[in-house]
Formats: sequence, C-alpha cells, structure tokens
Amino acid sequence: MKLTGVLRNINARPTGTPTILTTHDEEGGDHYTVRRSSRSASVSTARLAVRRHMSASKQSLVSERSPERSDGSPWIRKFSLRRSLRNRSKSHENLSSKEQLPFKKSMFGATLEEVMELQKESHPNHYLPWVLTLLADKVILFGGYSTEGIFRVPGDIDKVCSLKVALDNGEHTTSEFPTSDAPVCASLLKEWLRELYDPAICHDTYQKCLDNCENATFCSTIVSELPDINRLVVTFVIKFLQGFLAEETVKKTKMTADNLAMVFAPNLLRCPSTDLQVAMDNSKWEMTFVRTLINHLDTSYMDGVV
Repeated sequence: MKLTGVLRNINARPTGTPTILTTHDEEGGDHYTVRRSSRSASVSTARLAVRRHMSASKQSLVSERSPERSDGSPWIRKFSLRRSLRNRSKSHENLSSKEQLPFKKSMFGATLEEVMELQKESHPNHYLPWVLTLLADKVILFGGYSTEGIFRVPGDIDKVCSLKVALDNGEHTTSEFPTSDAPVCASLLKEWLRELYDPAICHDTYQKCLDNCENATFCSTIVSELPDINRLVVTFVIKFLQGFLAEETVKKTKMTADNLAMVFAPNLLRCPSTDLQVAMDNSKWEMTFVRTLINHLDTSYMDGVV
C-alpha cells in the first residue's frame, strides 16, 4: 500500500474553505479523503490522519484475508512456523547424514610423515609426496621454463583452489587434469610447502641455517642431517629449481637464483619468532641460505627418485 497524496492549494483558499487531502490505495483500489475546515491546519497533521485511516483499513484487509484458526492464531503465522520446523528437520537430517561420512584427511596442512602415510596404499613405491612431484612435473609440462615470472607471478586464485580440491579428492586420476596453466601449478606447489604443519627445514636447524647461510659446505651438511623425508623433499625442491638456471631459461622467465631464493625461502624455512621485525630481519638470511643451496647443493643422487 502506498501513499500518493495531492494537497489542493491550501494557502490559496480563503479562510474557512475546507482543505482536501485525497489519497489512493494502489493495492486495494480505494480512495480516502480527509477534510480540514481551517487553512491553518497543517499538512503533516492531515497526512498523519490519512496514514492512520489507511493503516486501519489495511489491518482490516489482512484480517479478512487471514482468518484465525480455532486456537486464535492467524493461519499465515501457523503456516510459517510449520514450514520453518520442516526446513529445520531437513537440515538436521542432512547434517546427520554428513556426520556418518568417513573423515577424509587432506594432503595439505599435514606433516610430511602424515602425507606419506596417507599415500601408502595409493603410491606404495614413492619416496616423495606424490602431490609435490606431480605439481613439479606439471609446471614443466605446461611451459614453466618459458613463462615469465614463474613462481613470482601468482596463478589465478580460483583455479588454484579448484586444483587443490581436485587433487585432494583424487579427481585428477579419473578425468582430465583440471588445468594446463603453469603459474597455477607453481602457486599450488608453493602453497603445499608453505602449509606443511612443520616446515621442510626443521625448526631446530633454523638458526644454524641463518648463521652459516653463505657457507656452501655447511649448508649442504645441514640438509644431509635432516630426517630422511625432509632431506628428500628439500633436495627434490632444490633440484627442481636448479633446472630453471639454464641461461636460455633465465632469459625467458626473468627468474635468477636470487629471484627463486626470494620466492621459496618462506616456503622452506619458517621463522619461530612472532615478532614481525625479527621475521623481516631474518628474511634476507633465509634467502641467502636458499640461494646457496640452489647454487651449490649436490642433487645428483635424486635422479630417478620419485
């Protein structure tokens, strides 16, 4: 119901001439008229009277359309309550059915040991997490060696999320691979490393890495003393990055050893301090450590290891 009123020249009429405010109810098709005998009657007072009159009429209309039940409650409210209860019941049934589904662990956000345990049945002969080797292969297959800014320029976030879900659900094994975009695979590879529950380079070696970040021999020793699965993962990643150092590749990707180290240091090392200033100060030494590994770590023993 809308108020569409017309005031008919209140000030133009002589004293004593009635003021007329006509209002049309667009929903009910009715007209309401309020007359004031004095020019001094305010327009707002007239409008208030019209609103009250229309409100009473509308309430009467609702009452006619919404007859009460035997218990005195309008049938509209009773119907709404009944529908609400029915929807709540359905939601409860859906929740109960979902609770009965087996809980599926993710390859993301777990420890390396948990990841290897998860893939024991599906990839019994793998020494490395299959998600890591798969994404690395796809980066190369989809043109990573010729993609400018690879690893530095992020992939489309929606495609990265879709690929993450597809890999966790095993959809890539039953259908076509979800993407052919190298930056998307590169972004998810970094995300997998970054989301590990414990960093690939263990917390207890963090300070030693920073203190000896320019000593190639000591850096190599640190990697060799890591737990087996951590050592294999770190060495695989460094070997993978070393493949981007060919002169022709660097010309196309614009990604030098310094660029690669800057991008991957936060994914391999994790500062234990919660102080932002400390983390920022340490970042340059983290980058130096990873750059030293990229330039000097012997990764030849990883040939053929998956």
